[in-house]
Amino acid sequence: MRARHTHLLPVLILGLVTTGCALSRDTARLDDVARAGIAYADKIPPLLDRAFELTVGVDSGALVAARKDLPEDQRRQMLHDFDAAMAERLTEYAAAKRHNHLLRSYFLALRTLLEPDGPKGIGDTAKRLTAELGKLSPRLGKARMGDVSVSGLVEPAATIVVASFKSVVLRRELGARSAAIERELALQEALVTALVRQVRADREVLSARFRNDEVLEPYVSGGRLPKTWPARRLRSLRQPADVEAAVAAERAVRALRKAYVAALEGRLDAARAAELAATVEGFVGLALRLGTEAGRAIR
Repeated sequence: MRARHTHLLPVLILGLVTTGCALSRDTARLDDVARAGIAYADKIPPLLDRAFELTVGVDSGALVAARKDLPEDQRRQMLHDFDAAMAERLTEYAAAKRHNHLLRSYFLALRTLLEPDGPKGIGDTAKRLTAELGKLSPRLGKARMGDVSVSGLVEPAATIVVASFKSVVLRRELGARSAAIERELALQEALVTALVRQVRADREVLSARFRNDEVLEPYVSGGRLPKTWPARRLRSLRQPADVEAAVAAERAVRALRKAYVAALEGRLDAARAAELAATVEGFVGLALRLGTEAGRAIR
């Protein structure tokens, strides 16, 4: 996986030097933001998958703990109810993935709009994507990640004054849809903020369970310690990659939204574009770690 991964920071730093050759000076920073948006969006689905795994892990622990005190018919009903709740949670994660995918597609369309000889009809594509986002966002605004409601986390709307870009087509597109895209980025930020809180809470439960069952109990009991005990203890002391990745995702989407507004207004300089690239690159690297830890993530 690492061999195939193209690091965003070197690519964007190179873009800061060379993009101006292909794009005008006033659109180069928008291209940097679009690149960062695509790189960020590529790694959100694995994070959502991990968040769901953590939630099911906590849920399964609660089922196991309650099972011994329940008769058979109540066990069946409890499992049914818990499964139904997890199925509903899974639909929310699927909607979040769809929202993220549409944002990624919009940034791809924006990059095409920035090309001097881009294909005709890309403005219609951007319009369609924005409309699809608008249909999906009310549902996500009512969603919950664990015990955290998304709606109360959405930041106030930014007042955007679009810069006087040379391209008439680009000015028309940004004037028509930039405010809506900023709102969708704010919603994405709220979703990830809620996700951070859910991942952290679920991981605390799972980590405490793991430490008690795999580290503390074997050590204090009179039995022989398993050979794997030192490795289990080490694992219990390390910061899980899923918590770090979720926090990094929150930083990345917040930086992305702010950079998007700054680029629209012509205020995003090369230094801030490089800072955005580094922030997104940090998230991408941590998201890649989720795959390497997949076999031992949930306990």
